[in-house]
Amino acid sequence: MAWLPRLQIALFAIVIVGMLLLMFGHLGSGWSVITYFVWGMVISVGVLLLNLIVSGVIAIFQPRLRKVSIWIAAISVVMLVGLVVLWRMA
Repeated sequence: MAWLPRLQIALFAIVIVGMLLLMFGHLGSGWSVITYFVWGMVISVGVLLLNLIVSGVIAIFQPRLRKVSIWIAAISVVMLVGLVVLWRMA
């Protein structure tokens, strides 16, 4: 397996860690909630942008993996949007 798909899988795992921080923000109260929210958003959004860039590079240079990389990027975006909407509703 080439290094670009491995990088995208690793970035997806880091996005999951950022989303876990967002979920942990619901458990606390006070300043810890804001800290979890900020770190979760910084990690999730920053790594999501890198994941989208890597997905575009994979789509250009490795046509065999085009659908898989775009699906991973799409799932990341949908999960992040869902968590932010859930956060706003809570």
